[in-house]
Amino acid sequence: TKHRMRRLRLLVLVADGPGNATLSYQHGWPRHLSRDPRYECTLVNLLDRSWSARLRRASLRWGRFDAILLLHSVFSNACSLTGWAFDAVRLNRAPKVFFIGNEYKLMPEKMTFCDGLGVRLLITQSHSPRVHSLYRERLGCLVAGIPNTGWDPEIFRPERPRADRSLDLGYRSLVSPLYLGHNERVEMLEVFREAARRHGLSADLSLSAADRLDERGWAAFLNSCRGQIGTEAGGDYFELTDATRQLVNAYLEGHPEASIEDVRRGFFRDYPDPVPIRILSSRNIEAAATRTVQLLLEGEYGGYFQSGVHYIGVRHDYSNVDDAIRQFKDPQLSEEIADRAYRLVNEQLTFDRLLDRFHATLRPLV
Repeated sequence: TKHRMRRLRLLVLVADGPGNATLSYQHGWPRHLSRDPRYECTLVNLLDRSWSARLRRASLRWGRFDAILLLHSVFSNACSLTGWAFDAVRLNRAPKVFFIGNEYKLMPEKMTFCDGLGVRLLITQSHSPRVHSLYRERLGCLVAGIPNTGWDPEIFRPERPRADRSLDLGYRSLVSPLYLGHNERVEMLEVFREAARRHGLSADLSLSAADRLDERGWAAFLNSCRGQIGTEAGGDYFELTDATRQLVNAYLEGHPEASIEDVRRGFFRDYPDPVPIRILSSRNIEAAATRTVQLLLEGEYGGYFQSGVHYIGVRHDYSNVDDAIRQFKDPQLSEEIADRAYRLVNEQLTFDRLLDRFHATLRPLV
């Protein structure tokens, strides 16, 4: 059926540059959209010096597209669609689809961006019905939750048996901002760095931006690790106003040595009816795809990964770390967990599967 229908003509906007070189999902989506036989894609990188001429050649104002897609990179840490290009997209009659990124910062600006463009479909990384409801109430558009990444088997695959890998535990991420209300990545790294020493495990764990890797470098790193530690992305205090983020940032400017306990006590202890926005990370999918066993802080992981089934669960108070490592060191148990996680991403989290979901959501709009 993918081949029988008329191919939809999509304008796909991205902001691809040095700042997102290590964000695999921001490269995976345009790559797989371009390959999908249901679409005829015009891909425009807004950070390319020739983008202005390419956009003009794309005849934005004359409606030759069935839909305009603004992928995560267009407005994640900064807005890359401005000026006449913003106006051209706004004036085009094709429905606009916004894949929203970093749903914990610049949210008022992102909502205004959606208003200005007349976004018809918002793709959120969250699977939370409460988050979806807040978006629908604010924007009045369709909202769908789709994980921010899928499995690309051409890049992420098990290249070597786990027994032949040189490292026991690996980790690459970045320090989360304290306005999320937690400091889980730092805590997880510190706990497991000490636990690895105690149990005689080799570990390469880093939260330094300098140690981040591009897609193929990350795939090679995973294939050197028997296991990976990790957490869910996001936090437990979703806001469309950025109110708490702004308050915490102002506080930290005056108190640069403040701890996460200080921030929690000042801003989150009495927070009324919080709305969590915990996100399945690309790191989880890609580790599973390379059969790298994951020792993860317990969570929902998008409703896909289950503790004790697809990963070895670590309690939030870290009271079972030694037991988690004992499970990890059990070859049969680790192999079973790696197999189940691998099957999960193969069956439910390939880019083909995610694009099927996206197409079913997009089709009624065009």
